[in-house]
Amino acid sequence: MKGQLITLEGIDGCGKTTVATWLAQRLTNSRQYDECFPESLLKRSFVFTTEPTNGDAGRLLRTKMQRCEDASSKVSEETSPEMEQLEELFLFMADHADHLAKTVKPALKKGYVVISDRYSDSRVAYQGATLRDVIPKSMDWIHDLHSPWSTTPDLTLFYSIDPTSAMGRCRFRWKNATSGSTNGPEKFERVEFLREVDENFRILTKKEPKRFVIIDANLDLEEVEEETLNVITKFLSDKKYSRKPIR
Repeated sequence: MKGQLITLEGIDGCGKTTVATWLAQRLTNSRQYDECFPESLLKRSFVFTTEPTNGDAGRLLRTKMQRCEDASSKVSEETSPEMEQLEELFLFMADHADHLAKTVKPALKKGYVVISDRYSDSRVAYQGATLRDVIPKSMDWIHDLHSPWSTTPDLTLFYSIDPTSAMGRCRFRWKNATSGSTNGPEKFERVEFLREVDENFRILTKKEPKRFVIIDANLDLEEVEEETLNVITKFLSDKKYSRKPIR
């Protein structure tokens, strides 16, 4: 059986990571006891993963993004903002390459369904925003950097949410962070920036409407979870599926 790659995308605070965690439990621990799951889905094996990964490049990226730079800190004379932004992009790409080689491609070859919380579309949307004043047509440029060697998802769920609401969720997370974890904003968690990233994601959905399905992340969490499961179940159960969006 051919493996399939499903990715979950959206701006920070859209709730997709919470949904991904729920989905992993639902599809690995509960589906065999649920009469609603079709026979074809019960036979599938799943791999749940995320980007950035826990590999060397991924760990370095997480450290760099953990907190915003102190407003009073100065950039080193040896490092320009443009250099840092490009370094960040290529660290993401290195992590993506490692993810493909060690997790995604081996699982697909075995016929597994790979579900990834973030993937290359996040790079295009986020780094497309950070590099907009550095690289002409930055989104296209980043996409073209990936296309010769990356694996295109079979289905991508985009969690649509108002950036202001997403920012509110991020603030709630900071206030309720456990001891020892970050209690401040990550680098990319700024409402103005999130608006631009959100627009970039919407550009991507319009460019590839057959791959993307839009999930309304403004709804209650349980509704978002069930809609996610419904879309994935239909996608995996339809033997004649031809990459048409499921609405």
